Amino acid sequence: ARLLAEKMLALATVVTPNVDEAAVLTGLAVTNPDQMRAAAHKLHQMGSPAVVITGGHLDKAIDLLSFTTKRGTEQEVFKSARLRSNSTHGTGCAFATSIACHLALGRGLPEAVLLAKAYVTATITNAHPVGRGTGPVHHLYRMNQQRRVIASDPETIN
Repeated sequence: ARLLAEKMLALATVVTPNVDEAAVLTGLAVTNPDQMRAAAHKLHQMGSPAVVITGGHLDKAIDLLSFTTKRGTEQEVFKSARLRSNSTHGTGCAFATSIACHLALGRGLPEAVLLAKAYVTATITNAHPVGRGTGPVHHLYRMNQQRRVIASDPETIN
């Protein structure tokens, strides 16, 4: 399993493990920013050129971006308020997909991570409680915003 993980990490442009996944991949405890840096370093050694370790599971929402350049390794920490919500199912996939989309549009990695964080925050903030337990994020929240604009100003559709 370790060999497979290392081969897969080397193929990815960026990997986005949460702190628990980073701990499993690296064998290190990952519960604070210093440990996130150590885990990112180990993931680089395992072949990943870019890592975003997400800390939404921690008391304070801290994400660490670490990527290799010709000058060495650069790191950036993204801090935000921890959202208290039961609508968080799909956040990891939404975050990784949003980063991939922004990279495909030609944005740099730090900007892509920042925009992905903003998107995921909005999908959580605008989510509706559905079912029991952890519910899904609301990917289509912007459609409701657009409808409100059109409803308040019918001239926008002409």
